[in-house]
Amino acid sequence: MAASAKTMAAFILAAIIVLLGVTARAEPPPESAIDSFTYMGSGCPANSAVGEISKDGQVLTMKFSEFSATTDGGNAGKRKNCQISLKMRYPDGWTYLLETVMLRGYTRLDDKVKAVHRVSYYFTGEQGQGKFIKETLGEFDDNYEHSGPFSPLISSKCGLNRNLNVNMEVRVDNGDNPDGQANPAGEGFIDVDMADITVTFSVKWARCP
Repeated sequence: MAASAKTMAAFILAAIIVLLGVTARAEPPPESAIDSFTYMGSGCPANSAVGEISKDGQVLTMKFSEFSATTDGGNAGKRKNCQISLKMRYPDGWTYLLETVMLRGYTRLDDKVKAVHRVSYYFTGEQGQGKFIKETLGEFDDNYEHSGPFSPLISSKCGLNRNLNVNMEVRVDNGDNPDGQANPAGEGFIDVDMADITVTFSVKWARCP
């Protein structure tokens, strides 16, 4: 299986899509925005990704060149991750959480080869993290769309504005599948380098008690 092309692709952190009203308990606060961000990880080493915050601070778009997991790259190539740390700006008296995530992309797997897409988030200095995990078992060769809630739902603490950390991980495995079978000769990859990859989050805001 040929390695995937290293085209720069878009990862859209549409965190403030919630400001359009995706919340049941309260309208989102005014003047909420992404102030700044940093990134690190095996899927986004230094100088391999670029990011831009929109003028209104509502969307962070990341472009990666090395974020893919493949059986062609030895054990180190089978798992890649990227953690993005965001400094959020919003008024006092509010709390928020990441409620759901939607993933779109492409994966190719031989028979019995497994791909895992894992997204988690946490707040710096706080315990607990919300997780979303989706597994795909080959044979599979297609675009995918996965969506669902984080579990558990972890809220920011009232009175504290600490960085929101989002960790994305992709992994392929040809030797440890749920049915107890394996295909060591099987190949597969899951790509976050392609032009139509998107990851979108919805956020729920609430007023502090």
